Amino acid sequence: MDQQIAPQDRPDFPEDAVRWLLGATPRTVLVLDDAGIAAAFADYGHDVTEVRGSTTELPFPHRSVDVVVAPHGLPDDLEPIAKVLRSGGQLALICNERDQRIPWARKLDQAIGAPNAGDEPAAAMINSTLFGFVSDASFRYWQVVNHISLEALVRAELHHLDDAEADRRTTAALDLYADYGRGADGMQLPWVSRCFKATVVENAWAPPHGIDEERAGHGSGESDNEDRTDPASEAPTVAQDGSDSDLLLIDFR
Repeated sequence: MDQQIAPQDRPDFPEDAVRWLLGATPRTVLVLDDAGIAAAFADYGHDVTEVRGSTTELPFPHRSVDVVVAPHGLPDDLEPIAKVLRSGGQLALICNERDQRIPWARKLDQAIGAPNAGDEPAAAMINSTLFGFVSDASFRYWQVVNHISLEALVRAELHHLDDAEADRRTTAALDLYADYGRGADGMQLPWVSRCFKATVVENAWAPPHGIDEERAGHGSGESDNEDRTDPASEAPTVAQDGSDSDLLLIDFR
């Protein structure tokens, strides 16, 4: 991969989400404009390449990639992505948002003016004739942040702003953190990853088959449901031992 990012400067993307998106065996994966997600996927043994900028002409041969992952919204033109996907290859969309059920996450988003992905971020995939049925699942997880790692995270999110505006919003975020008085002990930042995936259509007459799907005995053309996670059953995965130090990490104000 072209760029590395420190683990403390990105959410620890959950293993169950990686398995749902990519399957249990190593894949050739193309990640669009996100070194953090690319690093997280590589940690699980996948052959990952991050591509930055335009997707109009991807530097890959046709039918050479198992999965293309878009962590920041779908490109306007999906045809170049469909061309590089192998038979059975999939396009995946990830919408990472802070969990708005937790008050301090809501306050942080307000402080930095974080955008919302909207009700139907996968609309372009759903309406495309290049891809089949779109599956979706949500995964909740927690990231421990302190003053230093929170600043790094916020500045990465605000990289598109001019320096003065980015500084103003970063200061507001750090003031919010300081108000909780956690210091070096840190707090848990709650995340929700809304994930979508769809298999490329091989031709006009054949239903798409996902790379993890056995073709024999399958006629639905849908992705493998056995890997799918029921959002209602999800729970934070951070271990808690009941000590006072654990309580310092979460604040529900």
